[in-house]
Formats: sequence, C-alpha cells, structure tokens
Amino acid sequence: METKSKLSLDNVIVHFDFKGSPPKMSYLTTLLPKLKYLGVTGLLMEYEDMFPYEDKLVNLSARNCYEKSELFEFVSLATQSGLEIIPLIQTFGHMEHALKLKQFQHLREEPLYPDSICPSRVESQDLIKNMIEQVATFHNDIAPLKRFHIGCDEVYHINKCHLCKRRGLKDIEIFVKHVKIVTDIVKKISPNTTVLIWDDGLRDVPIYKWDNFIKNLSVEPVYWDYRPSLSVSHVSLMKYYYSFQNIWIASAYKGADGRVATFPDIKKRFLNNFSWLSIINNYKFGGTTDLYSFKGIILTGWSRYSHMDPPCELFHNAIPSLFVNLLLVKHFKENGYSDADDELNFTDYFDKYLKNKFNSVLECNKVTINYIDPSRCKFDGKEIFQLHLHLNRLFSDVTYNMNDEVRGLSAVDYYSKTHNTNVNNVNKDLEWTNTTIKELLQIEHRLRQILLQYYDVPSVNEYLNYKLYNCKKTIFSLSKHLKDMLKTRTWDRGPYN
Repeated sequence: METKSKLSLDNVIVHFDFKGSPPKMSYLTTLLPKLKYLGVTGLLMEYEDMFPYEDKLVNLSARNCYEKSELFEFVSLATQSGLEIIPLIQTFGHMEHALKLKQFQHLREEPLYPDSICPSRVESQDLIKNMIEQVATFHNDIAPLKRFHIGCDEVYHINKCHLCKRRGLKDIEIFVKHVKIVTDIVKKISPNTTVLIWDDGLRDVPIYKWDNFIKNLSVEPVYWDYRPSLSVSHVSLMKYYYSFQNIWIASAYKGADGRVATFPDIKKRFLNNFSWLSIINNYKFGGTTDLYSFKGIILTGWSRYSHMDPPCELFHNAIPSLFVNLLLVKHFKENGYSDADDELNFTDYFDKYLKNKFNSVLECNKVTINYIDPSRCKFDGKEIFQLHLHLNRLFSDVTYNMNDEVRGLSAVDYYSKTHNTNVNNVNKDLEWTNTTIKELLQIEHRLRQILLQYYDVPSVNEYLNYKLYNCKKTIFSLSKHLKDMLKTRTWDRGPYN
C-alpha cells in the first residue's frame, strides 16, 4: 500500500503587491472568507507608495494611495478573521517610489539609478526608520505585529558611491551591516516582531566566510524561486539552517511570466509551486535524522517587475492560478505526497487530486487546468478574465493581418508617403480596419466599466492606455493611411522612393 507523508507547513501566506493596479479594499475584503477556506493563514502586504504616509513622508504616497480609514478597516477585518497581516517595506533595493523624488534623490547609491539607497548616509537610515515607524505603529494599533518584511531583494547597485567605497568593505559586508541596522530599527520600534528578508542577497556568501559575515543577524530568510523547474541551493539552505531560527520559501502565482503578461502561465505557476512542495516535503539536512519543517510558504503575486515597469497581470486574471496553487498546498498538507505522485504528469496530477475542488472554488462547470473558459464559471471578476481573452484574440488577429504577406498591410505605412497602393484592395482593407476599431473600442468601453468596480480611476486609466496603446496606434494609423490613399486621383512618375 502506498504511504503518503503529510507536509508540515504552519504558515501559508498570500502576497498582495500594491505597486501596480492595486485593487479596492472593498473588493479584497470579499476575498477573505475564500482565502481562509483555501488554507491561507496570512497576507503579505507590500505597500510601496499605496501606504498613507504622513508628515515628512507624505510625498512617498501616491496621490491615489489608500485612505488610512479604509486600510484600517481591512486590516482589522482580516485580523478578526484569523489572518496574520505582514507588512512589507523595501529598505535597500526597489526603493524607486522614494528615490525617484527630488526630496530623496541625494540618497541614491548611484545618481542615475533610483532603485538602490546608499546605506552609508545617516539620512538614509532616518528615512527607513520613519517609514518603518509609521507602518509598524499603524499595524500595532490594530493587533500586535508578529512579523515585518524588510524586502532587500535585487539590490543592483551597492558599494558604488564614494561614501560606501571609503568604508573599505566588501559588497556583502555592506549588505549585511545595512540589514542589521534595519533589523535593529524594527526591533527598537516593535521589540516582539520577527524580521523577514528576501534571501538572494545572502545566497552568494561563501560558506567559509559565512560565520564571519552573518554573525548576530536576527532575521528569517525567505528563499524565493519562481521558475517551473527549481534550482535550489541546498548549500544555502544548510547555511540558513545553522544560522537562523526559521527558513521560509516563496513561489509565485502571478508576476513571473513576463513584464507585460496579461495572464499568468498557469502551468508554470503550478509546476513552480509543485516543485517547491515536493522539495520541502520530508526534507532533511545532511547529518541530521529529523525532518525539517519550513516555517511557511509565501505565494507571491507581483504587479510590476519594478516601480518603473508597466503593470503585468491584473489580480483578477490570476485568480485561477492563485486558487489552484492554494488547493495544491492544502492537498500536500492534508493528504500528503509520495514518489508515485511524482510519476504523474501535470495534467494527470491535477485531474486526479484537484480538478473537482478547483471547479468548486471557482464555481465552474468542467473547466480544465489547460484552458479555463470563464463562460462556464461564476467567480467574481470572471468578465474581466473573459474580456482579456477576447482582447488577446483581437491583438493576435491584428498582428496576423499586419504581417500577412498576401495582404501586404505592412507596406501601407511606407507607401502612404507616395500614396501608391492597389486601390482595388483599399476598400476591403478599410472594412476590416473599421470592424476591428469598432470591436476594440467596444471591448475597451466594457472593460473600463467593469474594472472601475474593482480598481480606482488612475489605475484603470494607466492600465487600459498602456495595454491598448500599440494596437490602437497600429490600427488607427492604418485607417488614416488607407483613407488618405482613397483621396488620391493622380500619381507622379516613378521611381517611388
């Protein structure tokens, strides 16, 4: 008989990244019962410029940031429902929302790049202290803050400015010293709070230098990898095991399949989470006999690759990915996993263990993991999902027709300068163009209507303007050129150049 071992995993955290198309708090509140049902124990809330900072930090907040009252209500309701709220504030890299401003421009590690802060300036530490103080105080007024995430991933610019170089330290030494300063700030403001950190800044520390560099660093690392096929460094995990009280892992349910992705690749997201869960199930460190229990998993849902990048998948387009991966985690915890399961391919595993539950939580009728037909579903926001499928088909049709060598539409832009065209084709091309424009504008109108139920006006405007920009530019330009060509009655002698 096949023996299955259940996964021990105390914390299942869902990440909300508010720096791109942040949903209304009223909508997120409606998700709380479903998330609880799916086994979620907490939310990692990455505020960036959506937190309502005050006083000297007021310019850190976007003009459309959350109101303190609505944020207070949401955090209170989430806490009352039994969910832990973990705030995330970037404190080293990914600080564009602060360093882009003239007010804090002088704190950049390198003048050209607004993402990394200089850790050698006292003003940098003051800025970070004030940010943490406002966020931590806000949360502690609702419930004791159990954990605080200080970010620190992808610090692309370190030890570059004259102040840092003057210290004569290696990059990793500067990194660790800054992390320790930030950790001490958190502990001073909120003594009983555990500090989490993305782990990539620690991975490359050679094992023979590890003890010297990491000594007295009181954090819990979150080892993140969002690829379908993981390449986990067991040496790094071993280093973390001997140095830190707990180790966390992080997967992704969205925001890992392209800077301008419309939908997460649900197969890649599933395989990413499955790979993580199968690795940590029955995990043992070399030289030990006991199974190691990782502290928790954070399912990340990135909304932009960085503050300056365009928004990627909307939250609604990632709901199927989030739900199926939460079901997967729940299955590992409740039913276990065996080597025989590893022999099943992606589709067979889903069909055997998760298909019925997936259809149930999405309120769908016989959808599959390989293709989700929203017309068979009733989940909140399914029309957003459906309209984006329609939009993608339209984009594909425009791309195909513009590059079709038989139709030759790609040549219209160039020959519009001389108005050379086969007039016999223009009316037919104009008919297709007008039909396409009408369809595009209808989708835009309906998408705007429904998005405004879940997102604010500035977010909807940015999203639709950028998402439709290239298609609109292409099709409206083509329409204008074709109409101008129809006005031509005589042409000049060749050559045409």
